[in-house]
Amino acid sequence: MRYISLVLGLTMMLASTLTQAAQDVTEDGLVRVPSSRKISVYRAPEVPFHRYQRIVIAPIPVVFRKTWIRENHELKPEEINRMKEEFAAAFREVLVEELVERGGYELAETVGPDTLRVEPYVLNVNIVAPQAGAEARSHTYVRTGNSMKVAIELRDAASTVIVGRIIQVVQPQEWTIPQFASKVSNLSEVRSRLADTARYTREALNVANAARD
Repeated sequence: MRYISLVLGLTMMLASTLTQAAQDVTEDGLVRVPSSRKISVYRAPEVPFHRYQRIVIAPIPVVFRKTWIRENHELKPEEINRMKEEFAAAFREVLVEELVERGGYELAETVGPDTLRVEPYVLNVNIVAPQAGAEARSHTYVRTGNSMKVAIELRDAASTVIVGRIIQVVQPQEWTIPQFASKVSNLSEVRSRLADTARYTREALNVANAARD
């Protein structure tokens, strides 16, 4: 129940943050810093990010858009759970690639003062053709891509105090020529967008590490 409440709370918080694009300081004290137009980056002032050498990655909730659930009511619960598990696994994989393999952080098994807790969220997911390729010899084509809101909260792992937040709103692509869709292409597209968020997070941490007093 606490897990669900946290996800719902963050969803409401993100909605508030996204509708106030010009705000410089969030309700939880984070300050907006310059970043790519594709993302919003918030950071706690006066936090020495260079002290963080290790990370822990929290379980990753995947939440579909409410209207999507209604529109795709014929989907079986196990199929929806499969997508959630695949998207969460893909997100964790690209986070490890960016933060550990490229960023130089160590995956921690224990928490200490040098540990950053990475809390990823995949929210408001809209998969345009979730059943594409489900039937043999059938072909599905779409003109609109998938969409979602991706967020990463950064917390001091020892104290659980929030020290940063990265938000990316993934808008659906539009194609004049219909694109072939399948379960494989859906996962590939989602993974690509999640990889973008992971890369932006590594870049934001690099900037924060360089901003020493």
